[in-house]
Amino acid sequence: MKTNDEKYNLYRTVDSMDMTLLERYKYLTENDNDIGKLKQQVKEIIVRKNLSSIMNDTKWIELQKGIETLPFPPAYNEKLIQWDKARFRFSDLDKEPAYFGDWSSYWEEGLPVFFTIEWLEIRPRYQKYLGRLVAPKVIDITTALLQLLKEINIPFEQENGSVMIYGYK
Repeated sequence: MKTNDEKYNLYRTVDSMDMTLLERYKYLTENDNDIGKLKQQVKEIIVRKNLSSIMNDTKWIELQKGIETLPFPPAYNEKLIQWDKARFRFSDLDKEPAYFGDWSSYWEEGLPVFFTIEWLEIRPRYQKYLGRLVAPKVIDITTALLQLLKEINIPFEQENGSVMIYGYK
């Protein structure tokens, strides 16, 4: 079993290697023992729930990189396979989010480890603050997001103003 120092060095070392984002992701998920244990737990849940995989690592990376081409990184909400339910749904909120999504990699505390994502709910709109006396402006990039998803062949569904991407169904 790796110590915390060894784990820290694993993640620090990969930054100095000349690897693509996908190669880095695969290297880290294959060499981190904790992620190996998590992967086994997720496999058991998938079998128990009788789910099928919709996305793969390559598609998640393409999405992650594609988001960088949009005018802003849209907020997202995730439901992980090991959770009974999501923390919230955007449709439960009164307003559009006033924040951006963190689409960086899991080792930078952004997106979760891809194989744990049951679904990702993306809200392609946000409220831009204009001042205390002025109502916020809603910026909408739905068209650009849908175009990106079609270009990189990611299956999606639209519901209640959100775009749903399923990792498993």
